[in-house]
Amino acid sequence: MARQILILDDNVSESNELRHLLAGFGADIYQSLRIGMAKEDLTKFHRGDIVICDFKLADGNAVDLMGWLYSKDIGCSVFVITDVETVADAVASFRAGARDYINKRLISELLVPKVKALIGRNENDNFPLLLSRKSDACLRAYSSAHMVAPTSLNVLIIGENGVGKEPLAQEIYDMSEQRDRSCVVLDCGTFHYLAQKHDTKHPVTLLDAVANQFRKAQGGTIILDNIQQLSQDMQSIILHVIANSRQTPRIIATASPEITEMAADGSFLSALFYKIKEFTIILPPLRECQEDIMLLADFYLKHYNQELNKNIRRFDTNAQKEMRLHTWSGNIRELKHVVRVAVLKSHGDVITTDNLDFDTPISDIHLNFKLDKNDEKAKIMAAISHTNGNMIQAAALLGISQKTLYVKRKKYGLK
Repeated sequence: MARQILILDDNVSESNELRHLLAGFGADIYQSLRIGMAKEDLTKFHRGDIVICDFKLADGNAVDLMGWLYSKDIGCSVFVITDVETVADAVASFRAGARDYINKRLISELLVPKVKALIGRNENDNFPLLLSRKSDACLRAYSSAHMVAPTSLNVLIIGENGVGKEPLAQEIYDMSEQRDRSCVVLDCGTFHYLAQKHDTKHPVTLLDAVANQFRKAQGGTIILDNIQQLSQDMQSIILHVIANSRQTPRIIATASPEITEMAADGSFLSALFYKIKEFTIILPPLRECQEDIMLLADFYLKHYNQELNKNIRRFDTNAQKEMRLHTWSGNIRELKHVVRVAVLKSHGDVITTDNLDFDTPISDIHLNFKLDKNDEKAKIMAAISHTNGNMIQAAALLGISQKTLYVKRKKYGLK
């Protein structure tokens, strides 16, 4: 059966132009000016079908539409398009479940290839991990990534090991206007081996070796992983290569949080630091994203069910509690490992605490519930979970009154 696409846009000429762009994909394409007018068609949509919706319409917006789709259990993919991008609208769209949030001027470059890829994909395939996050901090980071991707600005992505910096860097390249040009990925921890890879009969300097890597990008993109590992000599070499490149590539760099202190104390050259960080994205650690833990766990549960030929349905209540309370020092990388082993060890269709193999046992974890500005919401959620919903005990753990806890729960929308 052919896939179905609905274009929801009150600008008729733009809707017709988009229909023309999608006409060759073999899908049944419908058009509508209003959400209300589209609902009858949408009741016939299934998982794998696609909705392309302008963010603002006369009778509502894309968030309203996705809320209605969720209430009717219509599991289609929604792409939000807009004339004017805002961070608030992007965050709202992703939180509601949008696959992407795209400026209309980039429909040909960004939307059409994504729709084409989606139509050619099995409806049960795993979608990109970026779509499995709901926490405010992650949604802000991903919204920023989508906004900066089509520009030529250099980007610095900062976060702890295992939070997903490298996949996000690749995603920015995939959404950029340079995606048709070369992309060279370099691990800064192995730069000193570059010169050794050449023929010993024709030795090259480290400067030449680095310059050769930049030339391979041909004005495209260089992804520099873990720039905090660069020696000061290597920092100087890279700065020199950038300054003397005929076709300066776009740089997308990743770094651990200490990079800011290194720039401040002089152990990382400020000239290179500010050259790279024309735009900065902060990815939070998993422990500060309580809403994401089970979303990611369920994502990987489906993935490893396929890999290991299992049919596990869910995590039981106690397993979920332990996973939410775990500190996840290895972040998403550690969570992937824990879920994979749990799927392998489980003999039934439900994962229990006996199947969880944490690097740090839950009983050895020191749970610090003292509130601070950076992760107040996450700690409140953890305290409530730790006390099985007992608000008196949760308030005591947090060191606040029950009234203050009530106010903060209301502030963050917590039940």
